[in-house]
Amino acid sequence: MTNLMSEVARHLNDDVVIQLSKQIGAQDPNQVKKASQGISELLLNAIQRNANNQERGGGLFGAIQKDHDGGILGDLMSVFTGKKQVSNQSTMNGSGIVSHLLGKQQLEAAQLISQMSGLDIFKSGVLMQLIAPVIMGVVGQTQKSGGLDLGGLASVLLGGGQQKQQQQAPQGGLGGGIIGKLLDRDGDGSMMDDLLSMGMQMLKK
Repeated sequence: MTNLMSEVARHLNDDVVIQLSKQIGAQDPNQVKKASQGISELLLNAIQRNANNQERGGGLFGAIQKDHDGGILGDLMSVFTGKKQVSNQSTMNGSGIVSHLLGKQQLEAAQLISQMSGLDIFKSGVLMQLIAPVIMGVVGQTQKSGGLDLGGLASVLLGGGQQKQQQQAPQGGLGGGIIGKLLDRDGDGSMMDDLLSMGMQMLKK
C-alpha cells in the first residue's frame, strides 16, 4: 500500500494539483493537495477491501482489466485540461468508480476529507471523483505490469504490513482505523450522489 500511495503521489504532483484546484474552484492548492492525499488513502483502502471480498472482487478485477490499464497516467495534465481525449469513457467515470468503491459512504467520505483538509465538503466530493480514475490507473498499471491475478493484486494492496502502518499512521493522515470505521458503516449517500452529479454538470459547462 505504501508503494502504491507513493506512486499515486508521484502522478498527483504540484502542477496537477494546481490544475485540479482550478477545476473545482479551490483557492488554496495546499488544501487540495492534502485532500488528494486523504482521498488516495481512502480509495486505495476501499479497493483493497473490494479485492478481498469474493462477491465484489471479481467485478473490480474485471473493471481494472477492461478500463484501467494506466494509460491516462502518461499525460495527466493533458487529460485534466481536456487537450487529450480518453476514448474509453469508463476510464474517466469517476462518479461510477467512487459509487462502486464507497457505495452509500460517499457523503461521509466527503465529510471526512473536508474535515481533514479544510476543503469544503462539496469540493472534496468533486475532487474525489476527479482523482478516482488516477487511483484506478495506478492499481491497473500495477496489475498489468506484474501480470497479477485477483489474489496477487489483493496481496499487493494489502502490502503485508498494512495493519501496522494503519496503527502508526502519520500525523495529518486519515488513519486506517478511521477509514475502517467509515467503510464498515452503512450511511445513506443518496443526497451526496445528487449534489456531486449537479456539481460535475456545472463544471462541464
